[in-house]
Amino acid sequence: MSAEKKTRAGRLLITGATGGMGRVCAQLAAAAGYDLVLADLSAEKLETIAAGCAQHGADIQCHTLDVTRPDSIAALTQTLLPEREAGKGLDALIHTVGVSPQMASWDRIIDIDLVGTAAFLEAAFPTLNAGACAVVISSMSAYMAPPNADIERVLAAPLAPGLMDALRAIPGQTIENPGLAYSYAKRALKQYVGDQAANWGSQGKRIVSISPGLIDTEMGRLENDAMENFEAMRSRVALDRLGKPEDIANTALFLLSDKAAYITGCDLLVDGGFVGTLNREMRQRAGS
Repeated sequence: MSAEKKTRAGRLLITGATGGMGRVCAQLAAAAGYDLVLADLSAEKLETIAAGCAQHGADIQCHTLDVTRPDSIAALTQTLLPEREAGKGLDALIHTVGVSPQMASWDRIIDIDLVGTAAFLEAAFPTLNAGACAVVISSMSAYMAPPNADIERVLAAPLAPGLMDALRAIPGQTIENPGLAYSYAKRALKQYVGDQAANWGSQGKRIVSISPGLIDTEMGRLENDAMENFEAMRSRVALDRLGKPEDIANTALFLLSDKAAYITGCDLLVDGGFVGTLNREMRQRAGS
């Protein structure tokens, strides 16, 4: 029964596999019968995650990955491409790599959360079998950045040469705030997913993003603790609780499944109703 289950689930690459969301994605995917390719910065931490997943009978590979380094991306994809040619391609991808405002400078955030992510997805595309789906982690912050046509125009081409210089040249230097850089990067990532849908669909592949809300992970707690208005933010969560990494992992596994076979090129908010509540408040203020 176990072998039958594994055959049905397929082979899944999880990036950022040692982080709060990535780790739970790996655990639940292994339990669901996926064979795993786990990638992140720390080989030692990857081995620990792999050991925990192995009890479910999954075949597991571990690879170090730094999405800001083209050679690191190439080392992984050059391992995976021959495997696809040998009939062991990837059936799914969950990309959780990212840093938040408390973790990095504004340009580092853009480099990892958008530029490196786009570079990785383009390199990973050929390693995915027809019928595969990639799920990319964005953020509800993507819905909250103030409109800025100049910033959004530059970020719409994340792999264009001179992107950082173009951002620095924008009047007002709004982007140089880490919180805003994070929001704009995640908004651009959401747009990138939509823009890529036709290209992916032409080869029978899907790409979707998830925008988590206030999630109780190590990264989430770091951001929440630094938030002066955290209680006010939390009060906007319609379900009156912080999200769990399992909420994101279960959503990702659904999107990878055949049950979501007609979902692509879009973003799914998993925020407990936060953005809906915020939008209602904004409409009420505008009408008062």
